[in-house]
Amino acid sequence: MKSSKIFSLLFLFFSLLISQDILAQKKSKSVEPLYWKNPLEFVYGELTSPKRMKLPKPILDDADGDGVTDQFDREPNTPAGAPVDSHGVSSDTDGDGVPDFKDKQLITPSECQPVDVNGIGTCPEPPCCKNMVAVTCNISNVPSISFAKGSAKVSKDALNLLASTADRLKNNPSCKLIITGYAAASKASQQLSWDRVNAIITYLAEKQGVASDRLINKYGQADGDANTIDFTATAEATDGPNTVPAPHPNLRTKK
Repeated sequence: MKSSKIFSLLFLFFSLLISQDILAQKKSKSVEPLYWKNPLEFVYGELTSPKRMKLPKPILDDADGDGVTDQFDREPNTPAGAPVDSHGVSSDTDGDGVPDFKDKQLITPSECQPVDVNGIGTCPEPPCCKNMVAVTCNISNVPSISFAKGSAKVSKDALNLLASTADRLKNNPSCKLIITGYAAASKASQQLSWDRVNAIITYLAEKQGVASDRLINKYGQADGDANTIDFTATAEATDGPNTVPAPHPNLRTKK
């Protein structure tokens, strides 16, 4: 009788020990509850500061090289060097339907439109001028000027050359001056060419007193040094604008 009671007590004692050991093991393997954790934290972290993912560098195609990516380009086959707007469409300064890069009469008055395929208006030559003798220009070899890379500021040496050119124009009232700037196909290069040509026109008109209608703006050409401005003296009958809207005014340089 006594032995059975002892056996029962021993069995109960060992059962308690085993139960406590099991509870201790379960407690040691438990973790802190994760109700405060954001399940998307890892994903967000990889998107903002990737540490495990290797993301390829995005490549935006621009087939015609006009500075407007193909997905936004409304005119994907613009010729090289042709000025375009923010949608990649060729500029048409006078709105005659002929883009500037092939318009032989860049500014056609509205009363002379519609125009032919070359952008030439329908206005007839005034009767008074048909029999007039053509007036020639006696100015030749007008020196070019250069700009620092990425700058539209006219240097002191260039100002001296421009002052000399202005004197020659004043002494030859039958002459006009074509001011030619060059550019690549990018928007920034087109705008920089416009800035440089306009800086020269402003100086000649406002500082040297040359009539602005004797200065012809021909910015953004594709066949020359982008940092050089060339001048061509021509007869007064030559037509051309002295004021042209900026192609990309948001990219205007002030240097």
